[in-house]
Amino acid sequence: MAESQRLFAVTISAKRKPGMDEDAYHKYISQTHAGHLKHLLVKNRIVDYTMDIDQLFPNLSSVNHSPYDGFITIVFRDMQDYINVKNDPHYLSVVSPDHANFADGPSTMMSFGWFERHVAGGQLVEG
Repeated sequence: MAESQRLFAVTISAKRKPGMDEDAYHKYISQTHAGHLKHLLVKNRIVDYTMDIDQLFPNLSSVNHSPYDGFITIVFRDMQDYINVKNDPHYLSVVSPDHANFADGPSTMMSFGWFERHVAGGQLVEG
């Protein structure tokens, strides 16, 4: 079993820009926006960057379907890494302004907390 470490995570509950359809949103956030962000995250030694883009699956039952279009989680080694990314010139000049192309900023929510991994690579994680 692997041992868990204390990591800092940001989860974005994202809403797409009004008038943008699901497919256009998925393509833009997964290709264009992620393309702007991935190298910056690697440069800053980020642990993980994942997206769960909501698509309607009518055959899956859900009591309370989420109103969000996607959930993005970025896992940092610590809070300082998050601060470093947010203050990076590339983030300020490219990544942040790009949100206007696909996101509904006022409806998008963020949560911050400690990331816990309990299973990784099919193995239990202790700690």
